Amino acid sequence: MFCLLTFVMGAVAGLIIWGILQFINQGTAFVWEIIPKKAGLEHSLPYSLAVCLLGGLLIGLMRSKYGPMPDDTHQVMAQVKSTGGYSYDRLNIITIAVLLPLIFGGSLGPEAGLTGIIAGMCTLIGDNLKYKGDKLATLAETGFATSMALVFGSPFFGVINNLEPDDSTEHYREKLVSKKARIIIYCFGVAGGMLTMKAMGALTGLTGGLPRFGAKHAMGIDQWKWFIPLVLMGMLAALIYTGLNESTRRLSAKLDSHPIIMCLIPAVFLALIGYFYPMAMFSGEHQLKELMGDWETTEYTLLIATAAAKLVLTTLCINFGWRGGSIFPIIFSGSALGYAFALITGMDGTFAVAILVAAMYGFITKKPIATVAILLLCFPITYILPIAAAALLVAAVSRGQAFCFTRLKKGDQDEN
Repeated sequence: MFCLLTFVMGAVAGLIIWGILQFINQGTAFVWEIIPKKAGLEHSLPYSLAVCLLGGLLIGLMRSKYGPMPDDTHQVMAQVKSTGGYSYDRLNIITIAVLLPLIFGGSLGPEAGLTGIIAGMCTLIGDNLKYKGDKLATLAETGFATSMALVFGSPFFGVINNLEPDDSTEHYREKLVSKKARIIIYCFGVAGGMLTMKAMGALTGLTGGLPRFGAKHAMGIDQWKWFIPLVLMGMLAALIYTGLNESTRRLSAKLDSHPIIMCLIPAVFLALIGYFYPMAMFSGEHQLKELMGDWETTEYTLLIATAAAKLVLTTLCINFGWRGGSIFPIIFSGSALGYAFALITGMDGTFAVAILVAAMYGFITKKPIATVAILLLCFPITYILPIAAAALLVAAVSRGQAFCFTRLKKGDQDEN
């Protein structure tokens, strides 16, 4: 009965997520395509600036009244694992907070807010059914797994991302529902959601998720000889992203008492940078499809600049009040850098992108198995070896880095 409940709950979650994603797509098209076309303002910097500033003002007013929202995926899962559920008293406000940054051009993914909405919905259902403790937490965790699976169109990613710890120091309350039982329960929830999304896509012709790279590719010694340079480049991009994220977080802390001013700053950068590098705006899902078709005729310098612009805008948005996810933007940036590397070296573009994105995303998340799960959605199954090799290598490096940092910190404490 519990599995049946999670299946139905997953189906409801699928309907909600499908509706929100389509509303975002239609709203974005209306603001950024239909209105400018009818007004003769395509590629107009004043129009872009006006739209972004309006979005920043609305987001700032919401932040002034309700505080920072929505929570990111780590905050959502941490609350679920530590408290056994997720708050659901302001789901309507969270939904608006999810829509505004994405419709007004934020360089963000939708996963952060959607996981909170679905986890809160699942907690509400569990409370009404009088579930407590670990059963309630399992419902909320199932909602988290389902929302991640549906946003990215990857059922395995949703389940594995729940089960794989963020790092070796991650400690939450002791589980009463076994790991094997939770896997089965997660699968039922994800299955319900995926079936609903497939049905809605078949009825309307509107689908979502990451685009898929073509099966035509080269994979031999001429490609593998670039493996280490690609991994290093992916790690460097991850370190740059982490540094930008920390820098913008510290800068934004100084404006925390001025939420409207804080939220207007990324609006200006979005309009200005987006005018010169339009693919740096939005989540990156649709832009990645465009990049797949045009990369061979694009200057590698433009690809590198676009990737850098994407990372800057994403960290600015996340830390200056335009809250959202980072997975779509990270994958887009890694793809642009991979294509640039392929243009410089003359190697296969898809192979370069697969390794560089795996290294970049794996180094940031420290979740090699989840990295493989999400990227196999985008790449042919024949790429499992290079993707897994890159993800496992950077995971080992990041664990070693964390170990050294912990030992140094402990040494300083002992010395003090």
